[in-house]
Amino acid sequence: MSRTVNRVRAVRVRFTRYSVASLIATGISQLVLFGLYGWGWLGAFWASAVAFAVGAVPHFVMIRWWAWGQRGVPRLTRQVVGYLVVTVLGGLVSVLLTTAAEWLVTPLVTDRAARTLVLNVTYVLSGLPVFVAKYAFLDRVFAQDTYEATNSTKVRAAKPVAPGTTSS
Repeated sequence: MSRTVNRVRAVRVRFTRYSVASLIATGISQLVLFGLYGWGWLGAFWASAVAFAVGAVPHFVMIRWWAWGQRGVPRLTRQVVGYLVVTVLGGLVSVLLTTAAEWLVTPLVTDRAARTLVLNVTYVLSGLPVFVAKYAFLDRVFAQDTYEATNSTKVRAAKPVAPGTTSS
């Protein structure tokens, strides 16, 4: 029973830390998107793509170190590849939906600030459907490595005792 309680508690802590890291990364992305698109430097596609990439880097670092407690290099390649796959798929959804929102809203809303707000809302909402799925996938990538690192299958043999002697 205690083992189950500890496992549930660990999942809650990881999910909470993952959520906080995701909120921070989303905030960073939102600032970049607001700046690049709102000031007219880039269109929706490139502004949201750059914003997504800028938020993804600190997100990976935060979830790897803080949420899943991973350190060092041994499984870094596997974790980076897993993170890139799920993040790029989620990013494509965000970028495409943000670009589609601009295409739909531009004829209706002439004020760039209002369009920027619509794009920021679209960007955030587009990330919600993949949020839990992304956590579940990343938990398999990172938690498996944590489990393997802390639960070795090596068995230590007892010290051999010479025949005819006692161990006491």
